Amino acid sequence: MKINNLFPVLRYFIIILILVLTILPLAWIILTGFKNELEYLHTPPIWFPSDPSFDNYIEMWVDGGKDAFINSLFITTTSTILAILLGVPSAYSLSRFNTGGDNFAYWILSIKFLPPIAFAIPISIMFSNFNLIDTYTGLILVYTTFNLPFVIWILRGFINEIPKDIDDAAMIDGCGNFQIIYKITVPLLGPGLVTVTILTFIFIWSEFLFALILNNSEIYTVPVRLSMYFSEAVGLKWGPQSALATISIIPMILMAFIGQNYIVRALTFGAVK
Repeated sequence: MKINNLFPVLRYFIIILILVLTILPLAWIILTGFKNELEYLHTPPIWFPSDPSFDNYIEMWVDGGKDAFINSLFITTTSTILAILLGVPSAYSLSRFNTGGDNFAYWILSIKFLPPIAFAIPISIMFSNFNLIDTYTGLILVYTTFNLPFVIWILRGFINEIPKDIDDAAMIDGCGNFQIIYKITVPLLGPGLVTVTILTFIFIWSEFLFALILNNSEIYTVPVRLSMYFSEAVGLKWGPQSALATISIIPMILMAFIGQNYIVRALTFGAVK
């Protein structure tokens, strides 16, 4: 076999290997959710359950999983909507009026680069003083604040690609700035808005640090609930944890699958350019 003919074979082998390594952990989690305690604690590991059942899902759902899922869904959806509503006019202002100067947009983006742990103690103390611990408001404020720079930066790149002549024409027809934003710019931002919404939703849904430190026991999200299945009190509850993990993966997979083309376009066109 010629060397040139080996390259396609090697390429497909690498692709298949990557897919297997990516899918195996997901398959293990899904299968574990249907095993009984003896099977998921068995050594050596048992891949397939001998008698699949939904017992782990029922136990998880009744024992806090339902509340965690509802909390995550409400907090994530609300924070995403707020970030988009605040991000659109901010991105428009930076793009059209160069608000804050040439470097202001980069300063906003730099907030996203800082590790969240650097803000953990100050935010925890401040929220404690304002009685925002164990509240929806506290988590929504944090998630909106920390994802707003990302929203602004991505949308600013898309707005830069919209000809300013369209805004001028709308202004001649009597539209004000906010009318231009929501009647002209937003409809033209379709792919950008879809992309930012999906990515922001995924970022917030999977966030763990602030969800952990800003609640004591009342309002916990899915990532926090998943961590609670490993402790000296409850032992190793891999079955219920895998059931909750499987349920929690579904919204992110759906969001990513629906908007995968928009995500690639945004990251390679709007933001980078």
